[in-house]
Formats: sequence, structure tokens, C-alpha cells
Amino acid sequence: MKEVQNRVRIRFVDYEKSTIHRIQNFGEDLWRSYRANNRVQIDLGEIDRATDEIVFMVRDTFLKKSLTEVHRLLKVHLMENEAVIDIEKS
Repeated sequence: MKEVQNRVRIRFVDYEKSTIHRIQNFGEDLWRSYRANNRVQIDLGEIDRATDEIVFMVRDTFLKKSLTEVHRLLKVHLMENEAVIDIEKS
């Protein structure tokens, strides 16, 4: 059985309010959380170029746990009301 990958897209609705700097700091913390985890594919280069969204891939069996970490980091960065999370099956 092939494991399904999910594309998680974190969109910052009013990214000018969030500022690119805050979005990138959040993204770098997210990358640090998953850099050694083979169930998540997240590109630091993409995070460094992020202006209004961050996208990463996660295995289906790890999706719920990864979203818990995303919400925790959004809260730490005081951005929980500034982001919308979309999930697409790949």
C-alpha cells in the first residue's frame, strides 16, 4: 500500500500585517521542527522566499501530528488568527 502525501499550505491572509519577517521566522521554526523527520518534506529555501504562504508535504499517517505542531508554532509567533491552513491530497 502506497502512503499518500498531503500538501499543507499555510496562507497568511493579511501578509502585510504579518510582515514577511514574521512569516519567515515562523517558517524557520517549522523547518527546525521537521528537518530530521523523513515523514515531512519542507524546503528551507522556499521558506526564505516566502511572502504570503508556506507549503510543505507530509505523509498521510503523520498529518494530524504535523498540524498540531503548526498550530503550536502559530500560537508561539502570535499568528494563529492570521493564517488559513489548506490541505490537498497529492
